[in-house]
Amino acid sequence: MISNLIYEWRRLWSVRASWIMTFVYLVITGLLGAGPLFLGDPQSNGLNVQTWKGLYSTNANFLCLVMLSVVASQFFGHEYRYGTIRLTLTEFPRRERVLLAKTLVLAAYVTISTFLGWAVLGVVGFMAPEGSIGTEGPGLNINGGEASELWQVLVFGFAYCIVAMSLTMITRNLALGIVLPLLVFAVIENLIVLFSGLANGKMDWIVDVLPFTNGTAWLTHLPDSPNAGLIFTAWVLALYLIGSAMFFKRDA
Repeated sequence: MISNLIYEWRRLWSVRASWIMTFVYLVITGLLGAGPLFLGDPQSNGLNVQTWKGLYSTNANFLCLVMLSVVASQFFGHEYRYGTIRLTLTEFPRRERVLLAKTLVLAAYVTISTFLGWAVLGVVGFMAPEGSIGTEGPGLNINGGEASELWQVLVFGFAYCIVAMSLTMITRNLALGIVLPLLVFAVIENLIVLFSGLANGKMDWIVDVLPFTNGTAWLTHLPDSPNAGLIFTAWVLALYLIGSAMFFKRDA
């Protein structure tokens, strides 16, 4: 198993896009975090514009996660695209170990990237104008709702990347692993919510089970969605299990 992990780790960083997208992720995280601090009105209504907790929620924004999902999709998509999956399975014929190694290395990558993102946000916070950040007040979460806990930011980022990797396993297409979660998150679910508002409650059950709507509700502590975390988890696990089953069933 150690050899599988070493192989996946080296393969991850041998792809130039991994370095580029990680850098872009950190830049976007820093810019999104800096916006409320440098463009807001310090000490508005006697409260800080931003809190440290709100600032460290920034890298759970979907714009940041899209950058990570590019790398996540490459875990299988890059191999399918260039045919290196045959070499991988020749060297490591036990597919369960290949899948586990890719999942663990993805978890390590997301964790490292998230901590680096927090480091960038910490620098941005210390450079912010006086009175624009503190510990008092509700703070700002660019995802809406309440500021997220740090562990939620990490878990949500990993879950989003698992969705991207799973879709790549299912479709065997690198681009679809990146684009489908983005479209569902940013466009399709919003359209479904819009149409449900015009359907006099007939589509409410669909809205209640949307994956990223529930994921965001869990992330931002929306009080009217107590089961949001469970529904989002069910989606993530279902896609991962389907993708895993197809990886075991299909030929290389």
